[in-house]
Amino acid sequence: MKAYRWKPRKRRNLLYLGLLVTALFVIGVFWRAEHQDAEIWNWTLGDKVVVIDAGHGGVDPGAVGKNQTLEKDITLAVAKRLQLLIEQGGGKAVMVRTEDNDLGTSQGLLKRKREDLAQRLQLAMDSQADVYLSIHANSFPNEKLSGAQVFYFADHPESKNLAVAVQQSLNSAINGKRVAKGNKDLFILKKANRTAITVEVGFVSNPTEEQMLKDPGYQQKLALAIYEGLGNYLSKAQSIKPDANNANSAK
Repeated sequence: MKAYRWKPRKRRNLLYLGLLVTALFVIGVFWRAEHQDAEIWNWTLGDKVVVIDAGHGGVDPGAVGKNQTLEKDITLAVAKRLQLLIEQGGGKAVMVRTEDNDLGTSQGLLKRKREDLAQRLQLAMDSQADVYLSIHANSFPNEKLSGAQVFYFADHPESKNLAVAVQQSLNSAINGKRVAKGNKDLFILKKANRTAITVEVGFVSNPTEEQMLKDPGYQQKLALAIYEGLGNYLSKAQSIKPDANNANSAK
């Protein structure tokens, strides 16, 4: 019987087949990853206008950590990351500040602070913001306190809904157990006249959390959680919003 010889052409065909199978496998992996990313980023921002207020700045450092970490630096870092996420999600992010400055002009610190707060609110009004996100860091004499917490104006139901959504996302991201809390004294929340929350991203008075708040990776985790909570809130709000066309046709 004639011996069978493995021809070079068949070797090439088998090689091409192997390469094709490998390529299809790789494409499938990337397609699944992209598909998952699409689901992850598919929060409904639309053309929503979101004011991002990085607390303090300029002459006002805010809280100061045990290792001299300044609240104004932490809030700005998180705010910038949040800005990028919102813009990538199709929303319009209006930044109160993008560098280390405040919005007051007076020499006296008290009067300058009042001007600063007034200008922040005016920016929200001028931009016709749908949502106002104020970013802060917490401080307390008890160094053991830790965790991110969201506050809202107690007499504003939509602000509460947003606060709860963002708090849930933060708790999930950083294994937190805090609950969103209503407040009637915070000036920004009381005078915003729109859906508004204050996010205290953590305690600079806690040495361990202070170090975490300085870490870019942790800052990104916080920004992503806030963004996720915002998206979840807007998606839910739109899903229960009455259909204007149906409402008109029912008249």
